[in-house]
Amino acid sequence: MIASPNRANFPKLGFAVIFFAFALISPGLSAAQERYPSVARISFVSGPVSYSRGDDPDEWDDAIENVPLTIGDRIYAPEDGRAELQLPSGNFVRLAPRSYFTALNLSDDIKQFYLGEGAASFNIRRLRSDEVIEIDTPNVSVTLDQPGRYRIAVDEDGNSRISVRRGRVIVAASGRQITVENSEIRIYGTDSPRYEIVGLPATDAFDRWVAERDDRFDRAYSGASRYASEEIIGVEDLSDYGRWENIPEYGYAWTPSVVAAGWAPFSVGRWFWQDPWGWTWISGERWGWATSHYGRWMPYRSRWYWVPVRPRTRVIYAPACVEFVRVRDHVGWFPLHPRDRFIPWWERRDRRSINQNITYVNRTYVTVVNQNTFISARPVTKHIVRDAVVLREASSARMTSESLPIPSRSSLRVVSETGERRNQRPSANVLARAAVVRTAPPAPPPTFQEKLPEIQKSQGKPIAPSTAVALTSQNDKTRAPRVPIRPAAVEVRGGDFAPRTPGATSGPAPQPLTAARGKKLATRENPVDTSLFEKAKSAEKPSAQPQPLPPSPSEPNKGTAGRPESPRPEQDRDRQRQEKQTLERERQAQQQLQKQQELERKQQEQQKEAERKAQPQQKQQDQELRQQLRQQQLQDRQAQEQQKQQELERRQQGRQTEAERKAQLQQRQQEQIRLQQLRQQQLQERQGREPQIEQQRPELKSQPLPQQQQAK
Repeated sequence: MIASPNRANFPKLGFAVIFFAFALISPGLSAAQERYPSVARISFVSGPVSYSRGDDPDEWDDAIENVPLTIGDRIYAPEDGRAELQLPSGNFVRLAPRSYFTALNLSDDIKQFYLGEGAASFNIRRLRSDEVIEIDTPNVSVTLDQPGRYRIAVDEDGNSRISVRRGRVIVAASGRQITVENSEIRIYGTDSPRYEIVGLPATDAFDRWVAERDDRFDRAYSGASRYASEEIIGVEDLSDYGRWENIPEYGYAWTPSVVAAGWAPFSVGRWFWQDPWGWTWISGERWGWATSHYGRWMPYRSRWYWVPVRPRTRVIYAPACVEFVRVRDHVGWFPLHPRDRFIPWWERRDRRSINQNITYVNRTYVTVVNQNTFISARPVTKHIVRDAVVLREASSARMTSESLPIPSRSSLRVVSETGERRNQRPSANVLARAAVVRTAPPAPPPTFQEKLPEIQKSQGKPIAPSTAVALTSQNDKTRAPRVPIRPAAVEVRGGDFAPRTPGATSGPAPQPLTAARGKKLATRENPVDTSLFEKAKSAEKPSAQPQPLPPSPSEPNKGTAGRPESPRPEQDRDRQRQEKQTLERERQAQQQLQKQQELERKQQEQQKEAERKAQPQQKQQDQELRQQLRQQQLQDRQAQEQQKQQELERRQQGRQTEAERKAQLQQRQQEQIRLQQLRQQQLQERQGREPQIEQQRPELKSQPLPQQQQAK
């Protein structure tokens, strides 16, 4: 697969694993302490599914697997399309045909989506105590309050149906909320929503497809979860395409089973631009998500091995775990080794002189392409530079301090290998629907054309989240809303959220709407979250001018020259008292912080313990649900077989009847033929007797009659 590395280049270091874990978990914070969003992975696509970026909302491309989905991005599955989105911690979103889905917010503690039409299934395996997963529809907001299995559907009129097969949801609209468990709630109308709670419906073809995908994940994830963190997205795909081996100093690592000759990590795929990270790798290998955005690669015994972040460890998404090299009009990159330092290129810091004194282990395994190929989001496999001079220069030259290439409009496009764009998109009526939200979502990202001048000014550095919010606020008045927002906390006059049937008492009564787990509630005055913009705005303000210090004892005030400075014991005591009070407040604040941290730690431990205890019950419930689905499938198959048997018997009877009819017809034809032959034979016999009769007639005439003979 690869040339065997020299063992002399790999001295045994006891802290190698510790350094690797620290480098993966903490890639670094920017100078402004930016809060970067989270991502979802497009993990499966079937049929002509379309994808639209949040910063390029007028364009729709064909969706492909392993594309990262972030704030403002949209997916549309037409009549014969299906899609699957994967979130951290083994959580999944699956879209049925004719579904329109938007990511309103993706952060570490908030996952907020909008379902404008169609149906979506949500399998939530883990949910932290401070995490909110919210799905908004045209007439209601749904908060998934527990791990479980849910299905939400929106019809062509904007009515919603929420099925809770396991877990609990909080449904909110018109200033009220209601809790639903183990049943289905149907909400009718948008301006005056009315609801009814009914039993769970029977499973359909979409539910069975979802169950098959869940079973596939459970089978594959059980093996990989022993070696990698449960927060790594896509680690379950590795089981079908490779094996795990124990590597000295690094523990268990994964290696692919079948790759092309001369293959290297990050050589099958493409680069495209996605703020706030900038250049992001889209792997062309189905298993390539986890190995591209988490962990490190190392060569060992002529093979490449991926070293993951270990279980029960928090991870941070990276657009690609590589380091870049600039060689004239070419761009190169190589995978990072577990011992390599990771310096994120998307942070706003000067990269000059940072990489000059760092030795990278995988530096000789560099992949180089022309800059035009790099910025045009084309697959790099067919365009890898093989020129020995360029490769030698890229492998031996000092790390460049130049910035990465500046993107263009083509850097945003994700097209299929054939280059055909079906351009499927929802109808204008669906796109114009407002989303009823409980939690205030962030403002939509600025468009690429609005960001491009800032990217050019910073010489190819991506737009930080605070800068993006500032650009959004500047153009907010002239920009049309991409998804109109309607807060669920706003009470509509005459439109109370109440049962559809007056006087119905089934189910819990609606309660006043509250914020979801301490998150910001969307209101009429503040439908979106502007806290990030306010922080960015306050950071841009110049700091207040420092107050002039009182004159020191050695410097007399003006107008009092020559006068001795009188002692001020009262002021000194006040100052000392104030200092003591300040120190006491700081000590109390530190103690309070420690108590708060200890409380949070205990809560996390309790949450983990509760999750650990709930896992057997969840597994049992999952097994029961799978058993029910299998029984339903078995019954469906039996019914189909019975129907096929009846159809076969009916066809056989029809064939038998047709055969009897044909036999009768054939018998009649034979009878007619026989009668016709008999008539012909009789006719021939008559015709044969007529000459004899004619010959006998003269003889009869010549003979006398008997009377004549008697007379004679």
